[in-house]
Amino acid sequence: MRTSKIKLYTPHSGQLPLHQSQARFRIATCGRRWGKTYACINELAKYGWENPGTISWWVAPTYRQSRIAYRIMTSHFKGAIESATKNPMEIYWKSGGITQFNSTDQADNLRGEGVSFMIVDEAAMIPEEAWTEALRPTLSDKGGKAIIVSTPKGMNWFHSLWVRGQDPDYPDYESWQFPTSSNPFIPPGEVDEVKSTLPYDVFRQEYNAEFLEDGAGVFRGIRNCVKGELEKPQPGREYVLAWDVAKHTDFSVMMVMDIQRRHVVAFDRFNRIDYALQVQRLEALAKKYQAQVIMDSTGVGDPLLEQVKARGIIAEGYQFTNTSKQQLIEHLAVMLEKQEITYPDIKVLINELMIYQYEVTRAGNVRYNAPDGYHDDCVIALALAAWSARSFPGSQIFI
Repeated sequence: MRTSKIKLYTPHSGQLPLHQSQARFRIATCGRRWGKTYACINELAKYGWENPGTISWWVAPTYRQSRIAYRIMTSHFKGAIESATKNPMEIYWKSGGITQFNSTDQADNLRGEGVSFMIVDEAAMIPEEAWTEALRPTLSDKGGKAIIVSTPKGMNWFHSLWVRGQDPDYPDYESWQFPTSSNPFIPPGEVDEVKSTLPYDVFRQEYNAEFLEDGAGVFRGIRNCVKGELEKPQPGREYVLAWDVAKHTDFSVMMVMDIQRRHVVAFDRFNRIDYALQVQRLEALAKKYQAQVIMDSTGVGDPLLEQVKARGIIAEGYQFTNTSKQQLIEHLAVMLEKQEITYPDIKVLINELMIYQYEVTRAGNVRYNAPDGYHDDCVIALALAAWSARSFPGSQIFI
C-alpha cells in the first residue's frame, strides 16, 4: 500500500496497544483528541486491503459521523481504492475487499448481512439494543472481529463490554482507558487549561475517559427513576399530555403522565407525518386519557396549538426561549435527581437523557441541547409533562 496516493500513518505511542492487540473484541474508552478516529480508520483500511472477498463496516450513531470517516478514508487511501460510492457509502478495495459505512439511526436496517470486521465509533451514544440485536449478530457466522471505541457516557452497555475486557476469564476481549494526556501531540498545558475551565466531572469523563455513574451530563439519577410500566387510563386519575412538536427531521413525541403519581403512562414517537394527522393522533390520545395538553407553541407549534384548542381540548402552550428552556430543563434535572418522577424502561427516552449536554457560552450563559446530530424530543416532552405536574396538589411519587 506504499504508493504516492496513500498518506502513510504512524501511530503515536499511546495508540500502539490498540494496534498490537490480537483480541477478537477490542474496547477502548478514549479522551477527546486522543486519536481514536485515525487509529480506527487505519485498522479498517488495513483489514479491507488484506482480506479480499470480505465485508467490513464502520458504524456510528449518525450518518454525519460515518461520513467523516468515509471522507477521511477515501482521501487518504486513493491508491488502494478501486472505486467508492456515496449513496450508499461504500469503498471497493483493489484487493477485492468491501468496506461499508453505516449508522444506527435505523438499526433494524443493519440486520441480515454477515460482517468480518467492524469499527463501532462513539459506542456509548448507541442504544444497547442496536449492539445486541443488530450489530453483534452480524459477526457470528464469520467469527467477525470488532473494535469498539468511545468517550464514555455513564455506566451503559459500552461500560459493561469494557469491564469484560479487563477480566482474564474473557480472553476474546481486551480493553484500555486512553486519556487525552496519553496523546504525546497534545501539549500538557492544553490539558491543564481545559481542566481549570471545565466542571470536574466533565473533565474526568471527556478528557480522562473515566466512567461516571450518570455521565457528566445534565441529568443525574436517570436509571433510579425507571419504574413500572405503561398503563391504560384508570378511573379517578388525572393526566397531562405533553407534546414536543416535530420540526424538520426531528421526531414528534407525545407523552402522558399521571399527575398524582408523576408517572409516565403512555408514550408515542414518530416522524414524517403530516401535521393534520399529528393533531388527529394527539386528539385521540388526549380523549383516551381525558388529559389536558401542554405543548411546544414555538414557531409552527403556535398554529397547531390553536387547532388543538379548536377541537375542544384543554391545552396550553410553552414558548421556548433560551431562558424558558433553561428553566424547563433545570426543573426536570431537579425532579430526576430527587426521584420525583418515574417512567418505564423506554430505551430511546433513557438514551436521550443520558447524552443530553450543556455548554457555557462566551457570555457565560448555559445552553442545553442534545449533541450535534442527535435528538432531544423525548427529553423535551418529559420536561413539559414534569413542568405541568410540578404544582399539582396532593401529588405523590410512584412506588
